[in-house]
Amino acid sequence: MKYAMTIFVLFHLIGCSESDIEEFTFRETLKYTLSNLCVKDDKGCQNAVDTQTKMCMDKSNWREFLKNKDDKKEANRFKKEFYSCIVDPEGRPYFVLKG
Repeated sequence: MKYAMTIFVLFHLIGCSESDIEEFTFRETLKYTLSNLCVKDDKGCQNAVDTQTKMCMDKSNWREFLKNKDDKKEANRFKKEFYSCIVDPEGRPYFVLKG
């Protein structure tokens, strides 16, 4: 909690909007989660997560997901579009949802 409050105060002081903070927090949470899903020492996967997350968030319309996160259909849509967007140099997704 102390860490989160420090980040909030820092963003507030440098003039970031609530929307900027929301995007940063969501993006960094996704990056953390995906990095933990990468096979250990897979630098390609780690690099893809670092460089493609923001683009894939935009491509999969993450704001619509946050507005409707209690809607299972919307959650499934977002997850499918987002996870399949993080790809290796040949265009194959690093992450595949089951089910």
